[in-house]
Amino acid sequence: MRNWLARLLRKERHRSAEEVSSPGPVWSDPEIPDEERAVLLVRLLEDPTAREDEREEAAWSLELLPGPFVEAALIRAIRDGDFNSDLAQACAESLAGIWAGESRVDAAFLAELRGLAKELVFGILGNRAPHLLPPVAG
Repeated sequence: MRNWLARLLRKERHRSAEEVSSPGPVWSDPEIPDEERAVLLVRLLEDPTAREDEREEAAWSLELLPGPFVEAALIRAIRDGDFNSDLAQACAESLAGIWAGESRVDAAFLAELRGLAKELVFGILGNRAPHLLPPVAG
């Protein structure tokens, strides 16, 4: 992850990798404010030229940066992946983690979910926050 974030920072701020490095993972670098980190990760998530594994890692990292901007990006990526791509699944995992952590869901998008993304979201919520799942009809 250090490589792609360093590339993004060089593009945006013309800073070297050494200027933004830290002993720990880049996404937890205290020199980068959470808001900026979220923007950088969302840019990577939405970059069609980025490697798939980097985009998936960005999706998983976004769970640690909840907020409306991040949730909207995860939802867009899930829809763009037709609810079944590997990237859509990574985004679904993060989105479910955010919802479970904040004890709330986007009811409209929850109803829209389908495919593997739905299975992941419902599975995670079922384990971590079952009270957020819609009642079973019948």
